[in-house]
Amino acid sequence: MTTIIEKEFPFNELRMPTGDYYDNSTQMMHAGFERSQMWSVVEADGDDGAEYLSYGPVHHYVNLLGYIATAEHHDGDTYYIECWKTAEEAAAADDYVEETSHEHSM
Repeated sequence: MTTIIEKEFPFNELRMPTGDYYDNSTQMMHAGFERSQMWSVVEADGDDGAEYLSYGPVHHYVNLLGYIATAEHHDGDTYYIECWKTAEEAAAADDYVEETSHEHSM
């Protein structure tokens, strides 16, 4: 059964030495991680316009930002959903992009 937890991701994100996300699970296996330590990080939009990060099993690839590992092992069926931009923040960012795009096209 899938468990969805709506709160900030509680584990320390282990990324590539450069600080970037891993590109795939093979890179993470070569770095010594087991599949149960691998997480996909995807972005999603809420119905209200808010923007979310979803941390879940490594098999996701739609709206993928990249992959991270954790020292902790997961059950492969738990997701952490955290809001990283409220609907108001997302709308303000969209307005800014539209304004600057319009200014540069003149």
